[in-house]
Amino acid sequence: MKFLGKYWKVLLALILVGAAAWMYFNVYETEKANYESKTKQIKTMITALESRIQENMKYADIQDELEQANAEILASREELYQHFPADMLQEDQIMYALYLETIFGTEINLSQVSHMHPEFSGINFAFSTPYALGSLNDGAVVMGLDMTINYDTSYQGFQDMINYLATDSRITSVQYADIQYDAKNDKAVGTMTLRLYLLSSELVEYKDPEIFQPETGKENIYD
Repeated sequence: MKFLGKYWKVLLALILVGAAAWMYFNVYETEKANYESKTKQIKTMITALESRIQENMKYADIQDELEQANAEILASREELYQHFPADMLQEDQIMYALYLETIFGTEINLSQVSHMHPEFSGINFAFSTPYALGSLNDGAVVMGLDMTINYDTSYQGFQDMINYLATDSRITSVQYADIQYDAKNDKAVGTMTLRLYLLSSELVEYKDPEIFQPETGKENIYD
C-alpha cells in the first residue's frame, strides 16, 4: 500500500500512456487510413467529373438537338431490329426449310439426323437451338441458330444459292460448305451450314409463322 501510495501517480501515468498508445494505433491510425482512402476516392471522382464537364462543354451549343437526335437513333434501331426474328421455334425451322426448297428447287434435309415429321415425309429434321453471340449496348442479345442443309443442283445452281443467301431479306450467313462436283453431268452435291441470326430484345416480338390451315370439315358435328 505504501508503494501504491508513493507511486500512484507514476502508475496512473503509465496506464494513461498505454491507453493513449492503444487509442492511437487501433483507432486513430485506422480512422486516418479510412479518411485518406475516402479523400483519395473523392479527388479521383472530382478529377473525372471535371474532365467530363470539359468534354461536355464542347457540345453545349447542340444540347437542344440531342432529344430529337436520340429519338431518330431509337427509330433507326427499331427499324433495323425488325429484320431479325425474336426466336426460331421448330415450326419456324420447318417453314424455313420448305421456303428454301421452293427457292432452290431441291429437296432439303436439315442435317443428317432424322426426326421424321409425319406431314413432310420427304424431309428429315434435326432441330437446332439458338445460342448467344454477343450483347449490344442497349441490352439486346444477338443470337445465332445453325442449320445444316443438303443441296443437289448444277454448279451454276450452287453459285445462285450462295448469292441468294447473301442477299435474302432473311439475314443468313454461310458458315461452311462442301461440294462434290461431277463436271461431266454438271452435278453439284453437298451440304451447307447456315447461321440464321435472331435478336432477343424488348423491341422485337415473336411472330407465329403463317401456316396454311386446311379445311377440316364441320366445326360442330351437331349442325
